[in-house]
Amino acid sequence: MDWLFQCNPKRWDLESVIETDPASRNDWAVNQGRKLISPDDRVFFWQTGRDARLLAVGHVTSPVFERDGSPFGRYAVGVALDYKIVPPLTRPEATASEILCEFAPFTGAQGTNFAIHDPRIVSELEAILKDRLVTVSTKQTIDHSLLDLDKAIKRAQLDVSNNLRNHIARMNPQAFEYLVSALFRKLGYTDVEVTKQSGDGGIDVRARLVAGGIADMQTCIQVKRQQSVGRPIVQNLRGSLSAHEAGLLVTSGSFTAGAIEEAKAPTRAPIALIDGRKLTQLLLDHQIGVRHEKVTLCRLELSDLSQDQLETFGESDV
Repeated sequence: MDWLFQCNPKRWDLESVIETDPASRNDWAVNQGRKLISPDDRVFFWQTGRDARLLAVGHVTSPVFERDGSPFGRYAVGVALDYKIVPPLTRPEATASEILCEFAPFTGAQGTNFAIHDPRIVSELEAILKDRLVTVSTKQTIDHSLLDLDKAIKRAQLDVSNNLRNHIARMNPQAFEYLVSALFRKLGYTDVEVTKQSGDGGIDVRARLVAGGIADMQTCIQVKRQQSVGRPIVQNLRGSLSAHEAGLLVTSGSFTAGAIEEAKAPTRAPIALIDGRKLTQLLLDHQIGVRHEKVTLCRLELSDLSQDQLETFGESDV
């Protein structure tokens, strides 16, 4: 897979790294898309700001791992820089392209990691950069053990996700309501209460979301443990709302096209939707029904074995 990794020069000066020590090993935050990133994925490195530009091309060198105390985020991957782009691809150049102008980061979208799903964008970048790539380091060969580890982690996550979703599908309706209420407490809602109402038009969970001490949103949540939720259920939930209440519909299954269309109807109060797939991901992220276990990832640091390093080993701890 191809990615664009984005950085703010005020927080991390990628251009200086390229010029002074491009062969150094670096870690890069993966605040988006971490379930999809794998070792050896190609990365285009984009630096934002007034003089935003594409500076380098490299690759991912490790599976996603957790780190403590980083101001850039909890999850990261190792990255290596293979080429610098000379001259860099500027924002005006990118937005002048009929294809690249469709890619959100080039028009100012915020985020750390953007998957490039459109093959047209990849082809356009390759064509533009063909004569601009200057090798800065020999591409590191990815250890097969890292690839195997990455596949094993993703396979385990998929198995846990499927088993969790299957268990939810067998829960009794009342237990499912309490599961949803527990999730919304984890999401930062307060005054979360499972109601005693019943029926398709009823509200199953009520909660409050206070944003920044300013907005106070009363949220009415309807819970449906069923395979498919259609338009009428969305309509009934909207009809149950009082003024200044937000509606949210959670299901263990999926929503029909009609339900999605109804929820987004521009002339009616919007209804937020959480389907079974999104629900399962939220439970995984917030460790409800699962527990996260850390895996220690060992990476070679042969520079530690140089004579100079070994002669002074441990002196800083004295």
